[in-house]
Amino acid sequence: MTETLLTATGFEKLQGERVSLLGERDALVQRLRAALETGGPFPENGEYLDVRHELELLDRRLVRIEDRLLGEIVDPRKDGSVDIGERVTVLDLETGDTRDFRVVGTGESDPAEGAVSYASPIGAALLGRRVGDVIEAETPRGRRRFEVVELDG
Repeated sequence: MTETLLTATGFEKLQGERVSLLGERDALVQRLRAALETGGPFPENGEYLDVRHELELLDRRLVRIEDRLLGEIVDPRKDGSVDIGERVTVLDLETGDTRDFRVVGTGESDPAEGAVSYASPIGAALLGRRVGDVIEAETPRGRRRFEVVELDG
């Protein structure tokens, strides 16, 4: 999968971030104009150079976000198999602990909150699986085996 896949929630979050960055960009452009008007000659105008650098960094972030916004929004299918956007509960076959994961698009992951990218080892192993299936995935603690025990779209 080389294209960007997003959940609807991830898409909305990216749109909000884009709007916020555009507001920041407008403020930086105003600072840039002010620096040009009051800061003296270009090579010695530290304020201008600093703001221009900030603007370049912000523009790079905007380009990345806009590229991701061109991705496909995936709605989970209610077909009994794990898809992007669905929550799944797994049983760690080594420890007996259960853990909830939500498979999300790239850039949406937050492992501490249980949101794993479909491109991550666990997310990729979960895609297409059904309740009762056993998966193996590489984790920070090494290779683990999990059984899918619940699926909730």
